[in-house]
Amino acid sequence: MTQETAARLVEENLTAIYGYARAHLYDRSRAEDLAADIILAILQSAENLRDEKAFWGFAWRIAENTFRTFIRRERLVGQCLSLEAENLVEVLVAPEETDREEQDHQINRLRRELSLLGRRHRDICVSYYIHNKSCSAIAEEQHISVNMVKQHLFKARKQLKEGMEMERKFGEKSYNPGTFRLDFWGDWNHYAHICDRKLPGAILLAAYGHPMTAEELSVEVGVAMPYLEDEIENLTAAGLLAKHGKHYETAIVILKNDREKAFAKEIQSRCTAVAESLCDSLKSKLPQVRALSFRGNDYDDARLLYALLNIAFIRGYEWSNFVSPTAPAPALALGGNGWVFGCDNNYENHHFRGIATHISKGKTDAWFTAVNYRALLAAQDFGNAGFRDKAALMSDAILEKPASDSETLAWLIENGFVAVCDGCLTARFPVFEEDVYEALLDILRPDYEAVAATMIEISGKAEAMLSEIVPSWLKPACADIAKIHHRMDVAAFILESLIDRGILTVPQEKIPLTVFGVKRS
Repeated sequence: MTQETAARLVEENLTAIYGYARAHLYDRSRAEDLAADIILAILQSAENLRDEKAFWGFAWRIAENTFRTFIRRERLVGQCLSLEAENLVEVLVAPEETDREEQDHQINRLRRELSLLGRRHRDICVSYYIHNKSCSAIAEEQHISVNMVKQHLFKARKQLKEGMEMERKFGEKSYNPGTFRLDFWGDWNHYAHICDRKLPGAILLAAYGHPMTAEELSVEVGVAMPYLEDEIENLTAAGLLAKHGKHYETAIVILKNDREKAFAKEIQSRCTAVAESLCDSLKSKLPQVRALSFRGNDYDDARLLYALLNIAFIRGYEWSNFVSPTAPAPALALGGNGWVFGCDNNYENHHFRGIATHISKGKTDAWFTAVNYRALLAAQDFGNAGFRDKAALMSDAILEKPASDSETLAWLIENGFVAVCDGCLTARFPVFEEDVYEALLDILRPDYEAVAATMIEISGKAEAMLSEIVPSWLKPACADIAKIHHRMDVAAFILESLIDRGILTVPQEKIPLTVFGVKRS
């Protein structure tokens, strides 16, 4: 194959090559370097390939080999940081004035301070003192002038010397990172796993309301700068961390455990009062609801009451947002639109545990809503994992399409959401034709309006509570987060009140109590 042909194929698929690099490396700049190395290796080896049809198998093998070489090269550079750095030691440590024990102590301090240097200072220092490169060679590598290299060396030496004279103490987050969980409300969640590890959460907790330099964060969380920088870049690129000059500060609202618990106690009595009147009203309407034609109108009273409560909650939330709306969902740094916020606990205060809504489009449209409540997790937990496949099969069940085996279908059957009858999928939750659903909403209007009024009242109190405790520059976000988080918690508190008082019971088997679907032709 000619290099011209290879260059054309590579140019047509630059996005795929960069996507491969980005999937293997978190850091954007490192991914760009890896992608460039892969492209160069492909072009250099193109003449060894005879059959153009085999090009992409050939290209991906080169990509794998290049990635392994790239990682080995980075590890070698990392190992250099752990060397004695003799040239630098001679500049900053006077061996003739200290005994061997003191020299070792000084060298350990030097390593500590090297780990706290910013990337440019550190790279230049290591290149000059450890790799013995000239200032002109470093200037070429760093794309800066020789004078600038010398300035960086001077500043780095000064910073190292000052740091070695300090008694540094790691912060609390170095041994007690705390618990951090990310919450999302929007169209598509690209943030689901960004804080699965402890370090990103520890950074966000440390910098919440306390602007800190990267070096200060390094000491606070007890992680050396070469490792911390990538995390900081990822969090900043995701819009979770904001940079103000040399300082970083958490850019999202964090719901605090102690205030959330106190607020829950404050509103529970209000929700209990609403629960009693709402339940009585819905019970009185059961005959009227059963007269409508829909899958599920033959459920027993308890099962049907769960469905009506959930629909009143969902429609109540929609109505509250009509009367007192959130702002338009902002565009998010990782894509999509929505709101991201956090909490400093393991969701202990989340009584509402998420909502999944999906609309499929085709000759016949179908949509469904599945709501998780903490009180019902034993019976129903429609998780976010594999949502695309789950959503497609749930919509197919609403439309009673033919079934085909898959792991996702097995999970939906095992958890009671769908069943297979005569080779076709069938929903194990209420399904309404669109006109029937509208008729049901007319029946439930006084109920969902009462729910909406309570949600608006509680979210107003929540906004006031949040505004007292968040950093001043995050106060504008409090209204929307209060509406999103605390309005649906009202629904959860009402449900819990009815369960606690024995009016509702939670089944022992897996059953979709708070799921419903709508189809229209």
